Amino acid sequence: MRKCIDFLKKSPVITGMVGVAIAFGGIRILTISDGSLLKKTVLRVLLFLSMSVFIYLISREKSFENCHTTTGYVVKWSLLGMISSIILFPLHFSSVNTLAADWPVQLILAIILCIFIGLFEETAFRVLINDAILYKFRNSKFVFVWIAIISSFVFGSVHVLGADFSTVSAFVSALPKIIQTGLFGFCLLILYWKTRNIWGIALAHALFDGLSVVPEAMLNDTSDIGSADLYVNSGSIGMIGLAGLIAVLTIAAVIIWIKVGRKIDFDEIRENW
Repeated sequence: MRKCIDFLKKSPVITGMVGVAIAFGGIRILTISDGSLLKKTVLRVLLFLSMSVFIYLISREKSFENCHTTTGYVVKWSLLGMISSIILFPLHFSSVNTLAADWPVQLILAIILCIFIGLFEETAFRVLINDAILYKFRNSKFVFVWIAIISSFVFGSVHVLGADFSTVSAFVSALPKIIQTGLFGFCLLILYWKTRNIWGIALAHALFDGLSVVPEAMLNDTSDIGSADLYVNSGSIGMIGLAGLIAVLTIAAVIIWIKVGRKIDFDEIRENW
């Protein structure tokens, strides 16, 4: 076991790949589990703790040192990518559905679930991928470009994991979801580069998911939370909705890059990250 740990410490890319593989496996389990919020939360807690171990093997405690600062800064800029979800939030409660009898309990569970969705997915698909590639190829000219591409694509892809891809149209309809999620992930990656604040990007992620998960939980409609089938073969209305989200997120990503990304000292990151 000791030799295995020492090997992982010296091989950041392999460590990152093992961690991401475990994250994919965990998400696959989530896609076939029932709609229990408690079970979904417990599994994500375990996955978050696992990802934290892999991050520590790569970058030790450095990834956790700045987690008490700049959280407000991260959340403020990430709100640009949530504009559509914020606007649509009240519409979740405008249907004929009534609140669940135990909605206060479901509300609390949904909030806790969203917190650990943010912690797990950000440590796995932002922090772990970034640190693994950066620690191995920090002197490469295009290392940050590759981090952005790989992190955004992997993050987008996991959101269609487990969907029914038995038809060509399913693959086509999955692409907008991958792009939409990848764009939001890119926005958070910029903010991570700027602040190295894990808690900040995890909180932003939790807020984004909470805008949809909380209403579903309060209305006792939790069976489809995290289901990739919601995004594949979603029909013309679903495709139009995703197109709108992509447009908003593209604008948000450009603004965040101009206002935040262009101020990042990438040379300093190469030397001291």
